[in-house]
Parts: sequence; structure tokens; C-alpha cells
Amino acid sequence: MEDADPTFAGKVRPGDIVVAKENFGSGSSREHAPIALRGAGVSVVIAKSFARIFYRNALNTGLPILVAPKAADGIQDGDELAVDLATGEIDDLTSGVVYKAQPLPPFMQELVAAGGLLPYLKKRGAARQTGA
Repeated sequence: MEDADPTFAGKVRPGDIVVAKENFGSGSSREHAPIALRGAGVSVVIAKSFARIFYRNALNTGLPILVAPKAADGIQDGDELAVDLATGEIDDLTSGVVYKAQPLPPFMQELVAAGGLLPYLKKRGAARQTGA
């Protein structure tokens, strides 16, 4: 994030939402980028579009992401947001504008809720062993 905002690491707080433009995550072909964002406390990334590998790595590591071009254009730095991953609704509490993103499919919501692919698979495996 240093290239986009050299002060990002010093000001990001748990629960913050990153809003970006096109092809977010381009150039990061490993899981480290979404893991670092989650570790910094980022709760969701909203962008016009995502690099394909970053998109999959984000979901596999439990970082929620939403594609929402109008939101990415309309939200201003510092706006307070409320995001509903199940409906794809992004409420800009500062401006009063409500944006609509494509909601994550139920399976992807389960991955994110579990904390990523590995915790999801472990949970599923444990449930199969107990017959749940």
C-alpha cells in the first residue's frame, strides 16, 4: 500500500474499509497481500475491479472483497461506511448514498466467515467426522 499511500500503515485501524479503483491487487500473486491487509485490520476492500489472482487469494484468506464501480467512484476518503456482504449493500453514512455491489455467493460468504479456505475445510472435515 506504500505506493498508493505512504502513510497507510500508520493510520489504518481495525475495521477500516479500503476503497480502490481498477485492478486492485495487481502484481501481488501471493497470499501475503490480502493476509497483510487482514492483519492490519482491514475489514473489507471495495474496488472497481480486482486482479484475478488477488481476488481469489483474498477470498481464500478470508478477506471480504466487493466489486462496486459506482461506490469506488463516489466514496470519499474518510467517509463512514456500513457494508452488508450478504446483500452487497454499501451504505455511505457520511453522504447518505447507498451503493449496490454484487453480493458474494453463499459459498464465498462461508469461506470468509470461516476465516478463509483452510479454516473452512477444517471445519467441514470436523463436521463430517462428527456426522453433523
